[in-house]
Amino acid sequence: MKKDFTLTQEDFDALLGWLSDNREEAGVLYEKIRAGLIRFFRFRGCADPPTLADETINRVALKVKTFDSSKNVQTITYFYGFAANVFLEYSRTIKKREVSWDSQDFSEERKLQAADDAPNTECDCLENCLKKLPREESALIVEYYGKEKSEKFELRKKLAEKMNLKMPALHTKVFRIRSVLRECVMKCLKENSL
Repeated sequence: MKKDFTLTQEDFDALLGWLSDNREEAGVLYEKIRAGLIRFFRFRGCADPPTLADETINRVALKVKTFDSSKNVQTITYFYGFAANVFLEYSRTIKKREVSWDSQDFSEERKLQAADDAPNTECDCLENCLKKLPREESALIVEYYGKEKSEKFELRKKLAEKMNLKMPALHTKVFRIRSVLRECVMKCLKENSL
């Protein structure tokens, strides 16, 4: 997320006043909207739906004073409009942090291999380097890259939950392990090409 959308008491009071003149009714509406937003983000596979729901509510609250009440737009429409934008920002952030095991990562190593070398040299090096990692790190890498396409996000989400990490922290951890692994594989391939 780009900006810090911090909510003041004045903004929160304005939001509740916008939802209903009755403070108690406004509180009930607030809770219903928040629960709906959490479902919205959970359904889209977000790692932390409550935080994204709160972010959405904060943004609406900060803009409530600028809404044109003469347009007769339902209040919930504003929330889901803002939620769509928050989700897009979240998606961009995740894509930037996404770690992928790209075949191009080993393009230098492939150049080092002679044409008549055993075709499994790269795989053998990778396997040997995985064995050199601590057991937990090796298992994490294998599991992290174990699925393809739509299955991988769900798997990684479960991994993050199992390790009690947020998705960005998991991506960072995997990136660090992968860097060590890449160095080891490059060294192995250089040794095998000599």
